[in-house]
Amino acid sequence: MRFAAAFLLASCGPTAAWANPKGDLPLQTMTMDEIMQARAAGTGCAWLGGEGRTLRVAMKEDRGAVKRAGRVIRLVPAAGAKEVFPYTYHRWTGEGMEIAIEDSGRLVGQGTEHLETTAKLTLTENGRSRSWQGRLSCGS
Repeated sequence: MRFAAAFLLASCGPTAAWANPKGDLPLQTMTMDEIMQARAAGTGCAWLGGEGRTLRVAMKEDRGAVKRAGRVIRLVPAAGAKEVFPYTYHRWTGEGMEIAIEDSGRLVGQGTEHLETTAKLTLTENGRSRSWQGRLSCGS
């Protein structure tokens, strides 16, 4: 199983795994309070990206969350989504968007109870997909 690390820990340095598209990542940095309110905190995964490699997607079991335009949006696993870490998934849907996270398998950080890899996030809306590089951080 390929997965990554340090759920809800410090931001990470840049990678060259995938090029960023033109335009900013439309997902905003989430606070711990927002993640907890969405019930997406705890053992699971986070995708870190954008400026400063901050937490943009939180995932725990069958609950995920993102922040967009100042609002926290709850996500659910997409139909047929595969498990990437015990009890969490690689594709999520919510409010007209689908988010897919592709783990590269390239380990960039490791701790006692977590791993971290480079990972690409693809956001699909209205038939248009855009991707960004980042890190997938999974653990407890």
